[in-house]
Amino acid sequence: MKKKPLDLFWWLFTCVMLSFTQSSCVDEVQLPARSVESRLVVEGLITDEKPPYTVKLSYTGEYNSLIYGQNEIPVNGADVRIIEVGGRTVKLEQDPLTPSYYWMRDTTFVGKVGRSYQLHIELSDGKSFVSSPELLKPVSEIDRIYAEFRGRADTEFREPDHYQVFIDTKEPVEAGNYYRWSGYGYVPRTSTGEPIGFAGICCNWCWIPVYGSQSDVLSDVYINGNTISRRPVLSSPIYYVGRHYIEIRQYSLTRQAYQFWVRFEEQRKRTGSLFDPLPASIEGNVHAEDDTTVLALGYFGSSAVTKGRLIIPGDTLNAERIKIKYGDIFVAEGNCQLAYSQGQLTAPNW
Repeated sequence: MKKKPLDLFWWLFTCVMLSFTQSSCVDEVQLPARSVESRLVVEGLITDEKPPYTVKLSYTGEYNSLIYGQNEIPVNGADVRIIEVGGRTVKLEQDPLTPSYYWMRDTTFVGKVGRSYQLHIELSDGKSFVSSPELLKPVSEIDRIYAEFRGRADTEFREPDHYQVFIDTKEPVEAGNYYRWSGYGYVPRTSTGEPIGFAGICCNWCWIPVYGSQSDVLSDVYINGNTISRRPVLSSPIYYVGRHYIEIRQYSLTRQAYQFWVRFEEQRKRTGSLFDPLPASIEGNVHAEDDTTVLALGYFGSSAVTKGRLIIPGDTLNAERIKIKYGDIFVAEGNCQLAYSQGQLTAPNW
């Protein structure tokens, strides 16, 4: 049954007044301000490869619930040293251009399997921090690196196809081995290019770097003495036809370092649902020298490293089909080298 115009007017008027009455009953709640002081963050690694080694030192920005927190703050003027337990101590030099980074370039100091290493930091205010000793454990060789094509799903319109890169490696019979993998590569990409007069355009083709996860870790608890097979270590996106140049690095870990990276990855993958635990700062193995309960964030580790390289020919791809499938969604304007971060006009030397 339709409402008469007058009835409709009073019905709308009543609804508006009710909504106004309800909204006017909401009181503003003033929450107390909450502040979190900045903390020292340490990121460093010594390996059995030749130097240089780097240590990154920063402070977390002070956080105030009424004002957004600052970005990381470089640690200036620190005295930073790597200590080989029972051996030498070497000093690191601060980078004048990127002051968060401290470099060790002494080519006579190389990490050795079976030795333990510590980091010692004396800040400009006199406070000192030291890491727990980290044993540099051996790591097996990578037996094989290979890749397989993966097409994007229909729902992944803004994602390209990719090559999934895998490794095979043999796990030693001794228990208690822990691994971490990292990968990076250079992949071809195109842009609209840069006009060069009547000669046409240039610089519409380049290679850009791609990086894998830094927290891809594994324990040998369930695979001790067996082959680690088809371990995915990198996704290499396909933006255009051409070769993909891939390098995979395999690291050894101590149990403590493995647990740190597991916690790091768990927090990174949280979705923010009601069932996620509350986020917390990931404390590592660096503490105040005079008080072990005062912990820095981050980790200083030691690892043996093996690496392998792979060139994916990309000769099964068809440029015209890629253009039809992607359109211009992955084509930037202008000089390819400038359009993409860290783009380069030539492929890697290898």
